[in-house]
Amino acid sequence: MPGERMLQVEVVSRYGGEAWAGRATRVSVPLPDGELGVLPGRQPILAVLGRGDVRIAPADGGQEVSVPVAGGFCSVYADVVTVAADAAGAETTDSGVTVSDVLAETIVIPGVGMRD
Repeated sequence: MPGERMLQVEVVSRYGGEAWAGRATRVSVPLPDGELGVLPGRQPILAVLGRGDVRIAPADGGQEVSVPVAGGFCSVYADVVTVAADAAGAETTDSGVTVSDVLAETIVIPGVGMRD
């Protein structure tokens, strides 16, 4: 629908750079104790990432995109969603570190969040 608000989404990792970027109608981000759903118009928030999939509904109506992430943070401000993950995507990065490697080294302490 013309004039419909959209989200501008970017998922990046410190090892592999950009894993996904584009416009979306909604995004779901894993947190240490649940999930954060983001729609256009959401109030600003800064959240610690958990491990799991960032699920993105592309604005073009295409199939939902899932990007695995581990650690990092998510920022939402003025319909811009930035996911800065320690690791993102299923492929091995230039440094040879994969999301599976990061997950294997991650210790979750209940009530505290994620720690290396």
